[in-house]
Amino acid sequence: MVTYAVAFFHFSFLQVLNDESFAILVLMALFTTFITTPTVLAIYKPARGGSSTSSRRKLGDLTTTKDTKDELRILACAHGSGNVPTLISLVESTRSTKNSQLKLYIMHLVELTERSSSIIMVQRVRKNGLPFINQSLSSEWHDRVTGEFQAYSQYGRVSARTMTSISNLTTMHEDICHVGENKKVALIILPFHLQWRGEGDQTIMDSVGHGWRGVNQRVLKNAPCSVAVLVDRGFGNGSQISEANTNIIRRVCIMFFGGPDDREALELGGRMGEHPAVKVTIVRFVQQEGQEKNHVVLQLSPSERGGAELSYSFSTAIMNPEKEKELDETAMAEFKSKWEKTVEHTENAVSNIVEAVLAIGRSGDYDLIVVGKGRFPSKMVAELAYRQAEHAELGPVGDILASSGHGVVSSVLVIQQHNLAHAKEAPVSNAVRTELEKSADESCGVGEIARDAM
Repeated sequence: MVTYAVAFFHFSFLQVLNDESFAILVLMALFTTFITTPTVLAIYKPARGGSSTSSRRKLGDLTTTKDTKDELRILACAHGSGNVPTLISLVESTRSTKNSQLKLYIMHLVELTERSSSIIMVQRVRKNGLPFINQSLSSEWHDRVTGEFQAYSQYGRVSARTMTSISNLTTMHEDICHVGENKKVALIILPFHLQWRGEGDQTIMDSVGHGWRGVNQRVLKNAPCSVAVLVDRGFGNGSQISEANTNIIRRVCIMFFGGPDDREALELGGRMGEHPAVKVTIVRFVQQEGQEKNHVVLQLSPSERGGAELSYSFSTAIMNPEKEKELDETAMAEFKSKWEKTVEHTENAVSNIVEAVLAIGRSGDYDLIVVGKGRFPSKMVAELAYRQAEHAELGPVGDILASSGHGVVSSVLVIQQHNLAHAKEAPVSNAVRTELEKSADESCGVGEIARDAM
């Protein structure tokens, strides 16, 4: 503004501007200066801006509509080309061959660094008018991925589009959530920050960096739809399946304990069951007789704690346990009646949930295990809250299956159903108590929440 004033006085002194022109230019400068901020605020829409309840989506929303033309839209994220074969196998397994269409968006996640190559990539992206998201980035990775997904889309009824997100890891989730909101996707698939690869008879675990774990955590917290984190241990091994080729069978296990997240996993299992080359087994875990009356109470702390990443977080929303049980039974009944001929269903009465879960993961009977994150844990899952979490963002059961040293050989898909009312979570601040111990803890500490497991 000072520069404008000096320039105006200079031109006025040289008699280039008369008093009337000078006054008009000053007013225009003032107007543009003060109107810029409110104009930008009115036009710019942050990634988390569209957070109304009506815009939130989950897989179950697709089955409640009678419109057979409704699309299942999936946003699959990848750290590199190594994620592509598994993503194709997973997406193909979820493709219903009967009613709905599938539209797939693939986003390559690139960390923005100080390297010149990153700056060049950003400059190319800016030419498209999208500061950090490019849909036509010319690179070896993009060409290879585009070719693979174009070949995959030729199987029929699959529309695939690729794009690249270049951002700092601290803001990468905003790009992912923005695309998920803009494209109205029902499911975002994120790669786990740890990757397993086989060398001979040995399995080696690699980490793409702790910063990518933070990206997943922030997407889980802010996503406008359901989110799935894929722990890849070689699902599909890059081999393709199709309707015509049923010789390659994907064996998928859906673990069901109860709650919104598990019902979303059940919904995905139903879609997988429609594919002729996918064999789905639903394993419902129930407590052994005599343990049903155990009353489990979790004490949550909404405040930030130094060891929050070492504790599992559960939703602070107030839920009706009886209503949730009713929803679970209804979901299972509808699932059995609809998929009885294509999906196998078993019930597993267990006393040690950890050993039961690990037995399935170690067996090698399944290529993929799908489980809900468990933000509203059943009594069995709540009993796992005492464990020190290794990957708390996966929930108790997902953490057990993803942790190293347990000998699990199956890939794992952890699903979080989206619901705006369930978004607020708090870490467990006290261990599990039974009915006998509950009386000693009638009053919770300041700022703490006590809630019953379902």
